[in-house]
Amino acid sequence: MVRVSALMLTFNHERFIGEAIEGFLRQETNFPCELVIADDCSTDNTREVIRGYWERHRDRIRVLLNRRNIGAARTFVRAYRECRGQYIATFDGDDYWIAPYKLQRQVEMMDRYPAHAMCFHSARMVWDDGSRPPTVFRPRHIKDTYTLNDLLEYDLVPTCAAMYRKGLFREHPGWYFVFPVGDWPHHVLHAQYGDIGYIDEPMAVYRQHRGGVYSGRDLARKLRIAIEVLRRFRCVVAKEYRRTIDHSLCSHYCALAHQYCDEGKLGDARRSLLECLREVHLDPLLFFRHLLCVTVRTCAPGFHGSCKRLFQRTGR
Repeated sequence: MVRVSALMLTFNHERFIGEAIEGFLRQETNFPCELVIADDCSTDNTREVIRGYWERHRDRIRVLLNRRNIGAARTFVRAYRECRGQYIATFDGDDYWIAPYKLQRQVEMMDRYPAHAMCFHSARMVWDDGSRPPTVFRPRHIKDTYTLNDLLEYDLVPTCAAMYRKGLFREHPGWYFVFPVGDWPHHVLHAQYGDIGYIDEPMAVYRQHRGGVYSGRDLARKLRIAIEVLRRFRCVVAKEYRRTIDHSLCSHYCALAHQYCDEGKLGDARRSLLECLREVHLDPLLFFRHLLCVTVRTCAPGFHGSCKRLFQRTGR
C-alpha cells in the first residue's frame, strides 16, 4: 500500500525539474511512496527530462501528460485524483526538497495526530537571479498547530511544504476552479476538515524566478491576487470566519496602498483605500489601526514624510 503520493505539477520547468525529481528520489522512508508528475503540455524539453527519470525509476514514478494545456487547477485536480497514497505531498517542478527525511517526518506527525487535515514545514526561499539573499519562509507566529482562522489571515503554507490527508472530501468543489491561484484555496479546502500541524525546519527550497507563474510577478500584482482570493473566500467559507477575512482584506489593501506609494502612484494608492472602505466592514478600532497611517501617507504625503523624519530623529 502506498502511504504517500508526492504530487508534482509542472509546466516549462526544463531547467529545474531534474533537481525536483532528485529531491524525491533521495527520500528515506520506512513505507512505500510514489511520485506523480503532471505536466500541463510543456513547450520546452520538460517532458524529455521527465521521460529519462521515468525510464530509470518506473517502479516509483508515474507520469500524467496532458494532450493540451488545460491550466494549473484542472491539471492539479486530475493528478490529485490519481494519487494512491493515504497522504499527498505537493510541490512544483521548479521547487525541490532538501531533507531526505521530510516525508518520514510529516507522515509521523499525521499518524500521531488524526485530527490534522494537513501539515507543513518552513521552506528556504532563494532568488534565482541572486537579487536577494536566501531567507526562510515561516509563519509570523510560530506554533505547533494552526487552524483555518490562521490560514485565512494570510497564506502561511508554501506549496512545496504541504502534506494533505486524502479522503476528507469526495470531489473538489466548483469554486476551487475560479480562484486566480490554486495553492491557498487548496489549503483552505482541507483546513475546513481539521487542524494544520507545523514543523519548524526548512526541508524544501521555494525558488523565486522570473518565469514563475506566481513568483515572477511584482509585489503589487501579488497583493492584488491575494485580495481577489480573499474576496472569493468570503463567498465560500462559513460566515463565522467573515471577521477574520475582513481583517485580512484590510491588511492587504493597506499593504497595496503602501506599495503604490513606494512606486510614486498616489492615485492608485488612494483608489485602493477607497476600494477597501467600500468592501470591508470595519469597526472603529480596526479602521484606526490599519488605515490611519496609510491614509495620511496617500492624502498628505508631505506631512507623512515630516512625521517619519521626526520619529527617525527621536528614535521612536
